[in-house]
Amino acid sequence: MNGDGGAASGRPRDLLHRPGLLALFLGSLSMIGPFTIDTLFPAFPIIAAELAATDALMQQTISVYLIGFAVGSLLHGTLSDALGRKPVLVVCLTGFVLASIGCWLASSITSLLGFRLLQGFFAAAGTVISRALVRDRFHGAAAQKLTSQITLVFLFAPALAPLFGALILKAGPWRWIFGFITIYGAVVLLACILLLEETHPKANRQVFVPGQLIAQLFAQLWQSFKIILRDRTAVCLIAAAAFNFAGLFLYIASAPAIVFKLWQLKDIDMWKLFVFAMLGILLGSQLSGAMAHHWNATKTLAVGYALMFFGCVFGVAHGALAAPVWPMAAVPLVFYSFGSSLAYPSLTILLMDRFPTRRGAVASLQTSISLGLNALVSGAISPLVSFHAAGLAICQLVLMSLGYLAWRACMRSAVSHAIQPS
Repeated sequence: MNGDGGAASGRPRDLLHRPGLLALFLGSLSMIGPFTIDTLFPAFPIIAAELAATDALMQQTISVYLIGFAVGSLLHGTLSDALGRKPVLVVCLTGFVLASIGCWLASSITSLLGFRLLQGFFAAAGTVISRALVRDRFHGAAAQKLTSQITLVFLFAPALAPLFGALILKAGPWRWIFGFITIYGAVVLLACILLLEETHPKANRQVFVPGQLIAQLFAQLWQSFKIILRDRTAVCLIAAAAFNFAGLFLYIASAPAIVFKLWQLKDIDMWKLFVFAMLGILLGSQLSGAMAHHWNATKTLAVGYALMFFGCVFGVAHGALAAPVWPMAAVPLVFYSFGSSLAYPSLTILLMDRFPTRRGAVASLQTSISLGLNALVSGAISPLVSFHAAGLAICQLVLMSLGYLAWRACMRSAVSHAIQPS
């Protein structure tokens, strides 16, 4: 395919014609954001000691990253609607690599926080644009299957990241973590430059005058968001996906407290929490892909919410009746992550299909709202409940219930029947 989306895309090097490589690339692209959040967790005490930072300041390395991610999520999708997917990806991945080098070389907690903000801003492009890329070229069951494969990698990232961080710490200083992230970003950037071709033809792009790009960008952004937010079904789909993932992110953000305080384990034992999340994610992603041709969105989401609800109730009961000891204390996370990863692809595809010409803006808004909610969970909710097993499970149940209510509201809306797949 040429830059305009023509038929010349059949060259062997084009990732779009190699489904396995495409899923791996898009998964790696979307994984940059969540992976970069959590890899640092095991190094918190070491960084705090070296940079003379308090626990509160170390927590801000997550918050400022999420703030940058949320702001970037608002912009990158709309920019890609106007300029094309690949140019925006290349620029943002380059910025991500440079910001990661800045984190690697940071000499104070202030400079680390500043580079983390930039890191989050540029990392957002991977998560946002990977979703738009799928819907540019794939439809129906094929889109759900590919989205499920990408979701598998995307949701694995928070589970794998702390384990990678702990292993790197065993081999060298904490700065090596950012060295690893820098290399990872550079590899994805190189793959994007050499192997990915444009999927958003010029004929479908929003028109911008170069000299007025910024003003037009924000005007177009505002216009797109007004259109999306006036659609009740779209708002409910965004809310459902955001609350579902927030229930999983609550445990991710609370991982240091759970592993070190509740379970009384060591930094290298971080995997003992995340391996259970990884198992559920694997099951949910595989089931979603396998059932893409057999289950519609209603059935898929019904099963997903049933699994999440069971996981929450199991967690509340176990936290109230027994001491939080691994591995039993981590079992509820299997069911929740199973249901969450099963539901996520269907919610995302239904949302993207409502605005075929504004998929970048839709992905931006969805990601930004989800990350904003995660920032709230990380900064305000997690510190209050992370030292209480039952409290964590109750909060997860509340978040999941809000997601379910949003999905039910979507089903009740007059236009929701038009988006049900056959």
